[in-house]
Amino acid sequence: MKYKLLSLNVGRPEVYQTDKGELESAYRKRPVSETTHLSYLNFEGDEQADKKNHGGRDKAVCLYPAQHYRHWESHYQVPFSFPAFGENMTVEGIDERDVHIGDIFQLGEALLQISEPRKPCYIIARTHGIDDFPARVMEKGYTGFYLRVLKEGAVTPGDLMTLVEQHPCKVTVGEVNDVRYHDRDNQERLKRILEVDALADGLKESFNKRLK
Repeated sequence: MKYKLLSLNVGRPEVYQTDKGELESAYRKRPVSETTHLSYLNFEGDEQADKKNHGGRDKAVCLYPAQHYRHWESHYQVPFSFPAFGENMTVEGIDERDVHIGDIFQLGEALLQISEPRKPCYIIARTHGIDDFPARVMEKGYTGFYLRVLKEGAVTPGDLMTLVEQHPCKVTVGEVNDVRYHDRDNQERLKRILEVDALADGLKESFNKRLK
């Protein structure tokens, strides 16, 4: 499978005004048009304000599917432009229900592996002034996801993201979202997810605590 990188986005922490006061965040990223180096921790020019909950090897890159924008524009009757979800990569056609934790992709010179779903937080609500936005994202399952970098390299907007290896456990990002937010105490599903060696360490710890 091949998916097109429509927008490559980076940003550094800044303080900006919201309807509930000041917010310091790197959520408001900007698209770049030039080839950009992707390291094991981030794209060149990209940083995190909250390093406790963002960044690190398991969250080096945040991806959001481009087609989800059409759903949110219809739902809220407002326009959203890339990268309204604070993502590093806006990718057309890829979907949480079709890709798996541990799947490996080639993108430009880099090699990436899906590590965990993105967990929407209050920043999306504060940035857009829509209080129920995080809850609706979790309910719909349109969360996007994180990838770790297996091989560093140059990436250019318009590059194709090509699946090179599907993880044998075949646990979709969507299934992890469902257990995370809805089917929380399903022990069999928790065990199945925890069998995926590529699952991010932080989420492994959280799911292990749910096992009886």
